[in-house]
Amino acid sequence: MSWEDRLKEMITPTAAKWPYRVVQIKPNKKQDNEIYTLSGREESIAANGSLFLALYDLANKNSVDFEEWWEQWENGFPLLQRADSNYQLSDWRKPDSRPRYREWRLPTEGFRKSNYRTIEYWRDRSDESQSVILSGTDSQLIDHIIQIEYEGGGSGTQGLTGKNSKPLLKGWPAIVLTFIEPNDSRRRKPNGAVRSPATGEKTIRCVGYSDDRLIAEQGLAEFIKESDVRRWANKIKEEFGSPPYRWEKGRGCLSYSGQIARMQGLEGYAYVTRAQQGKDLFAKLLRIFDFKPDPLGFKFSSNEEPESAFPEDPPDFQLLGKSWEAEAERARTAVVFDSALLYCPKLRSPIPLVKGSNVVYDS
Repeated sequence: MSWEDRLKEMITPTAAKWPYRVVQIKPNKKQDNEIYTLSGREESIAANGSLFLALYDLANKNSVDFEEWWEQWENGFPLLQRADSNYQLSDWRKPDSRPRYREWRLPTEGFRKSNYRTIEYWRDRSDESQSVILSGTDSQLIDHIIQIEYEGGGSGTQGLTGKNSKPLLKGWPAIVLTFIEPNDSRRRKPNGAVRSPATGEKTIRCVGYSDDRLIAEQGLAEFIKESDVRRWANKIKEEFGSPPYRWEKGRGCLSYSGQIARMQGLEGYAYVTRAQQGKDLFAKLLRIFDFKPDPLGFKFSSNEEPESAFPEDPPDFQLLGKSWEAEAERARTAVVFDSALLYCPKLRSPIPLVKGSNVVYDS
């Protein structure tokens, strides 16, 4: 045996020479990269290990598991009781416009574990161009996301989403038209069960009008009058109610945007089968205010593999021990005009304008 081997044998610890142990602890099964090392005699490791776990639980008692929170947030907290709530699940979380995020990660080599994360967040997953970068601890990320969801919101915009107003036209009253799939044409699952009805929603802002008398007195907008509301209601009935307008939804996306569109109060998009169908829909919305669409404001896009990207019959998914119906994204179906509501910033509840083919506005 060489002198190098003899020296190595003398300094290499063994149970007899060095009665210590080194153990690694992973206190949180969900955090694979969170590993702590303890060293010492067995009795010391047993005592200090228990103390370490107690201190770990104490330090993390107010922490939030982001993935666990996100699973509920993305789907609208489906398990929570929501009787008499303004946020019914079918209205608050549309399958094709749920939020999503993508995490930005550091390289695995050469960087030590950080106590924060950075994500790219989409409030509406169907609009790839509208995202923000968020960074911080899990709790801070949740605060950021909730702030984005309700930024500029209040009791006056209760139930009104920013889905169809890419740049928010905050402050102007809004008319929201709702469309729903007729019962006699509801889509069915492969097993024959009837699917939940598809819905659609379009929003146009009443640019140039205000329900705030102070704003009107300063000449910044016209004060809304009963005659204005009735005129809008009659226009909606004419364009969408008589006969009931059918919106043929499909896998293509027709958007309408630009400076002119913004000044008209209508920047948004519609899922359609053909571009012309979307143009006709936006033209009808603009005729409520006697506007004409800007031909340069339209843009049509479609997926190169729509059958794979948007399957007609997605399987149900399991969540928290229950089976949930998975809605088909960009389903090919027809939705029919159902109703129109007017939202005013100073009012707590919307004003019904039209239901079906009837004007229901009561001044």
